[in-house]
Amino acid sequence: MSTKPAPCQGCGFHYNCLCEHTPSLTSELRIELLMHETEAQRTSNTGRLLEAALPHCRRHIWQRKTPPSELLTLLADPAVQPFLVFPSDTAQPLDKVVSRQSSASYAKPLHFIIVDATWQQARKMLRQSPWLEDVPTVTLPEGLTTRYSLRRNQPSGSLCTCEVGIELMAALGEKKNASIMSTYLEQFMRIFESDRQHIAVTP
Repeated sequence: MSTKPAPCQGCGFHYNCLCEHTPSLTSELRIELLMHETEAQRTSNTGRLLEAALPHCRRHIWQRKTPPSELLTLLADPAVQPFLVFPSDTAQPLDKVVSRQSSASYAKPLHFIIVDATWQQARKMLRQSPWLEDVPTVTLPEGLTTRYSLRRNQPSGSLCTCEVGIELMAALGEKKNASIMSTYLEQFMRIFESDRQHIAVTP
């Protein structure tokens, strides 16, 4: 009986390694990942792909009784403009937000807050986070479809966290970065499936 290999210290996979495929991007995109505490242990989490590749991507662990202090500090900073990426009745279209900020003199840097959780968890997190109530929301373009297939029972067409980041890059005009991250996400899914089947990815 074969022994299961030890996990890679970097990516956590046993039979393959994602680390060598991780890009190091030059990007102006600022992402604040509001991560459900159970997401940090899920191998299917894609927020960590954004963390690994982007210079301005921070993780904030969400807990019901203890709001993340660094994110609260950011929200109180008058020198930045945070936006929560989540559909709502008052959400502004992403393209209009980016266009308005890029054309304005002395515009504040945009910080996009992505709720990194399942859709069921995300809705619950927002209901239980009154400190997010005054943060303006932004919505992605309509008609987007997901290629992410590692989780079940999610709303049809809903994007994974990494795909949301890719759409933000594209909106900021970082088309090359968006393409690189799309390839990285595809490699991640391929390695994930192979690792789950205990086989090495064929080069």
